[in-house]
Amino acid sequence: MNSFGPWWDTTITVFNKFEDPQTQVVTWHKTVLHNNFWQATGNKVVIGNVVLDTNSIICRIPKNDMFLEKQDWIAKPNDEMGNYFTLGEGDIIVKGEVTDDINEYASGHRSSDLLKKYKELQGCMEIQQWSNNTGHRGNEHYYARGK
Repeated sequence: MNSFGPWWDTTITVFNKFEDPQTQVVTWHKTVLHNNFWQATGNKVVIGNVVLDTNSIICRIPKNDMFLEKQDWIAKPNDEMGNYFTLGEGDIIVKGEVTDDINEYASGHRSSDLLKKYKELQGCMEIQQWSNNTGHRGNEHYYARGK
């Protein structure tokens, strides 16, 4: 049961990027998580004749035993990374559970293809900022913001 309130009702799919330091081969690992908070925010800021689009998405993920800090996740053997998730700049979160996989070496299946597809359909973001808000009183969670 979700103890965060009824607005923490969103399923998400997290895609974590890993670039092997020896081979430079990029792989993506996918994790589906339930009972998250998702909010799209839309703002425009006008400075003189310039209009800046400050639209962003905020996602909050309840504390989870599958979460590892990026350096701990990277230290896992590649075949174990899929048992965990992490958050970092450049990782992708899609609203909803999706069956897609990312393969940077196959046309139509690259991360840019996934972002384009889901930005128009249901929402997704490339993480620009995140924080680990566990170890505090209250509702322990991970925070991610992106576009």
